[in-house]
Parts: sequence; C-alpha cells; structure tokens
Amino acid sequence: MSEQGAEIRASDAEREQTSSALREATVEGRLTLDEFSERYLLAQQARSRGELDAIVRDLPARSAPQRQAVPGKLSAIFSGVERSGAWRLAPRTSISAIFGSCKLDLRKATISSELIEMDVRVMFGSLDLLVPEGVDVDVEAASILSGREIKLSQTSAASDLKPLIRITGTVVCGSINVRDAPSLSDRIRESITAMLDQPRTNTQR
Repeated sequence: MSEQGAEIRASDAEREQTSSALREATVEGRLTLDEFSERYLLAQQARSRGELDAIVRDLPARSAPQRQAVPGKLSAIFSGVERSGAWRLAPRTSISAIFGSCKLDLRKATISSELIEMDVRVMFGSLDLLVPEGVDVDVEAASILSGREIKLSQTSAASDLKPLIRITGTVVCGSINVRDAPSLSDRIRESITAMLDQPRTNTQR
C-alpha cells in the first residue's frame, strides 16, 4: 500500500474485517488470547488503513485447514491444578474441582474455536479463571450455597468478532472467580518468577 493509501481513513467495515482476521488467527493458534485482546483493541481504535494493516501484517492472508480438536479434561479431586504460560485450550473442556482447586491462566493460551465451552463441576472447591482484558466471558453455571465473583474491566462491548468463553455446569458449596487482572499475590509471584528466570551473569574475574 502506498504512503498516501495508508493515510486513508478506515471504515467500520474495514475494522470489522481486521477483527475477523484476528479472531481467525487466534482460532488457528497463531495468536494467544492475550495477543488477540491487545490487537483487537488496537483495531477498534484504528483511524487509518495503515494502522489496520500494521495490526495484521505478520498474519497469513489465507487460513490453513485445521484438525478437529478433542475435548479436554481437568480434574482437581482433593488436590490442586494450575495451568499458566503457553498451553492449548480445547473447544470443550470438562473441569472438576471436588474438595480441590483449579486455577487457569488463559492469557498466553491458544484456542482452536471461536466458542470455548467449559462444563464445570465444583463441589467444596474453587475455580479461578484469569482471562485477557477484553475477552468475552459468559458464566451460566448454577450456584448452590456458593460464591461467584466476576471482575472484568469491560473495556469493550461484547461482540461476535471476539472469542467467547462460556462456563456452564454446577457449583455446590464452592466458588467460581473470573477476572481479567492478576491479583496482588499473582503479580508478586510473577515478579519473583521473572527474576529467577533471568540469566545469571558471572561477574567474577
């Protein structure tokens, strides 16, 4: 695109097309949910075609055929399960937290479907879900004598152009917590992990 063409004002249709390309790339596993969230917000704020082109410049123009993903299963029975960092989330995942805790960090996760369905069974346990800012989450799980806390910044409205995480199932005498910002303890742990992962330099002579 010429320099002059890059300065042409972007239309709503072009922003929608860019958002669709980002969603498709995320489903293919080319972008993590965190990367999708960041680029999606940039696309919604873009004012020129050049800004939109820059957002998808490193993505292929055509999609490659995708293999059907198999359902996933996570169980925390009298135990604890944690997932973080780079991992792949199945389109349908069964989660059991019975007298246990399940903690999932989806910020660096990749997906293979526009709709992620989590069927949860929490009994005397807890499910904690950390999602990237701007990702849509729909909590439909029934709660019986349980707590539910959903803390999302809602920086952008719900849209068919974004992946949707739908949580169904039952929570009995337990808790389900969804947020898009790390807690204080998570931030402290991430800072310590980052420091420990830094390569040590030998200053001895």
